[in-house]
Amino acid sequence: MSIEQAPHIQLPIETARLTLDPPSEKDDEAMGKMFSDIETMAYLRFKTKEPVGWTKPEIVDRREQQEAGIAQKKVSTYYIHDKRTGELAGVCGANHIIVDDRHSDVGIILWKKYWSGGYGAEALYEVMRDLFEERNMHKLTYETTEPNVGMRRFLEVTCGIPLTYILKEEFMCPSTNKWVSLYNYVIFEEDWPRIKADLLEHMKRGAAKHQK
Repeated sequence: MSIEQAPHIQLPIETARLTLDPPSEKDDEAMGKMFSDIETMAYLRFKTKEPVGWTKPEIVDRREQQEAGIAQKKVSTYYIHDKRTGELAGVCGANHIIVDDRHSDVGIILWKKYWSGGYGAEALYEVMRDLFEERNMHKLTYETTEPNVGMRRFLEVTCGIPLTYILKEEFMCPSTNKWVSLYNYVIFEEDWPRIKADLLEHMKRGAAKHQK
């Protein structure tokens, strides 16, 4: 069944080590812990709601908004699970999908234990493949914070995407009382075939290394 035939349905995606699933209430508790974890959210402290952290009603409201956005084809949110253990590994997907102009923002948050090992690349490859090849997007935008060197390296080195622009000291983070600068990267549909090949090779090398 295609997305066009059932626009309210977002089908799960399976990778070598992960499953990318639609939002579910069974993950509410784990999602609340992840968004409240300062180490995991080190580069996104403005989202941690310190000092209390995320409450269950706030997490439920966030999930319900995601589910509504999926039904309206405005977002494509995936809860990432470790296929081996079933535990929540993170969340990724597209925000602010503009169907008429064919562009969207893309993002990912992973539990810190999944930062290394290529899990992010594995998940984002599927998100981008879906957006470019199934949803016919023209442009995807990534936005990350200045100190998030790992994400910037993935975009600049692994994907070969040059920095597009910087929003210098865009807002004040209430948890750190420091200004946050945002680094933005743009991928166009004509870039995707090269990036797809690069990511497949990157994941192939990572899989070989993982098996040693």
